Amino acid sequence: MQENTKSLFRKIFRILQPPPDLKLSEWADKYRRLSSEASAEPGRWRTSKAPYQKEIMDSITDMTIQKVVIMSAAQVGKTDAMILNPIGYYVHYEPAPIMVILPTITLAEGFSKERLSPMIRDTPVLTERINDKSRNSGNTIQQKVFPGGHVTMVGANSPAGLRSRPIRILLCDEIDVYPASAGTEGDPLLLAAKRQTTFWNKKQVDISTPTIKGISRIEVEYNHSSKGEWNVPCPHCGELQPLKWANVIFDEEDLSEIRYVCEKCGTISSEVEWKEHYIDGRFIHDDPDNPVKGFHLNTLASTFAQWKEMVEKFLV
Repeated sequence: MQENTKSLFRKIFRILQPPPDLKLSEWADKYRRLSSEASAEPGRWRTSKAPYQKEIMDSITDMTIQKVVIMSAAQVGKTDAMILNPIGYYVHYEPAPIMVILPTITLAEGFSKERLSPMIRDTPVLTERINDKSRNSGNTIQQKVFPGGHVTMVGANSPAGLRSRPIRILLCDEIDVYPASAGTEGDPLLLAAKRQTTFWNKKQVDISTPTIKGISRIEVEYNHSSKGEWNVPCPHCGELQPLKWANVIFDEEDLSEIRYVCEKCGTISSEVEWKEHYIDGRFIHDDPDNPVKGFHLNTLASTFAQWKEMVEKFLV
């Protein structure tokens, strides 16, 4: 009898003990599967393919950080790494009520059908928790329910959606395209943030490609953050530096080779040589003690875009 009691208590303690610490990048590498609809290379997620994503993702699930700001160019994989991966992490590993805000309701529905549902379908640990097929599961296009929480997707132009329920995890995408006011009720970001007041462990992630300098929402958010800039080492001297468009060298008549000049030693190297050293890059923060973690990425940092494409667009 005594042995049975001990065995019972051991089982209870195993169930009640908190899960081991797992960073978002570690969760993604272990569990996330990319869908064919969203990736040219479907299958297992690998953070090493885009090294700049690691610190950003891990900041999102860092308990000491309540707000993360990402000001980035297109083609850096921000939707997958900074919206979908956090959703997957919190659904599977740390259940919580989650809200994703897109500029409009139409975009929110498109995100749900084209990005979220395929991830749920192709990532087994999420398929186990969200029944996205049954009509009796309580799931709709704009809401997915799972044990311990839900994912709600709303438009920034919908005041009813923004004030609907308590939210712990707030993921705000393309905030520069948000309307100045949700109907007549004020700033959509402030309306949504009010949903988090009951949570001591709340998290807000603001993401956007910047629009007009001086009036850009994401620029204002970034300027009030730690202001982290992605730096990579020169292939020759090894000095860390942010990649700048002014240092890109090309011949308008022959774009077969785009090169880059190091700001520190002046050595000119090819795109391949620079990108081989991205794995050793890191963010350098102007204000590292700022409680808001901010990250800036320009397109030159992207491992998904070729420099030739950028130069062609520039010339056009």
